[in-house]
Amino acid sequence: MARYVDINEERLSRLHEGLELLETVDREAMHSLDLYLYGISNNPQLLDAAREAIADSEELEEQDVQLSEIAVAIPLGADTIYALMGSGIRAKREDFAYIGGAGEGVRSMSFAFGHFKPQITLSAFSKLALASSDSWIDDFLRQEGSGQQAKITPAVHRNQEATQPAPVAPANPQPAPAQAMPKTTSLRAILDDFLD
Repeated sequence: MARYVDINEERLSRLHEGLELLETVDREAMHSLDLYLYGISNNPQLLDAAREAIADSEELEEQDVQLSEIAVAIPLGADTIYALMGSGIRAKREDFAYIGGAGEGVRSMSFAFGHFKPQITLSAFSKLALASSDSWIDDFLRQEGSGQQAKITPAVHRNQEATQPAPVAPANPQPAPAQAMPKTTSLRAILDDFLD
């Protein structure tokens, strides 16, 4: 069984009609059905919201996080499809995934961590898929995304005042003046003096 299937706006519109019909028969049964829409996005507003969520959860400055694309998982129902095809839905608790840098692999997070909540519409996505769970958003991004990694580089932020630097020795130290060697007297000379 496939983890997700590709879908386009036309097929999503037909799915809307089917879900709307099923919801009129048994709305409660539809709530227990886990359907998710996956989408690959490089929309600036969605990237800003994701950047803010990552920065807040990692305790970084927002400018320390650079993203080029994310994958979003949206819980799906007839009303959600209708809104996505129109004015959109607010990014609140939806999950997103991004490819971390330095061998971290795909990382998942929620828009709930950020304060900025942009509108999500179908036009924000370059690739769409339908899934029965949000569990495979990582696979979707790995297989359908461009593979561009996020750049997360925390800048050094001082939380204490700098201390004074230690004094540096001069580059060419002057040699110490030579000390006169103490005159050594042999044991024989001491004995000769004593016996005289």
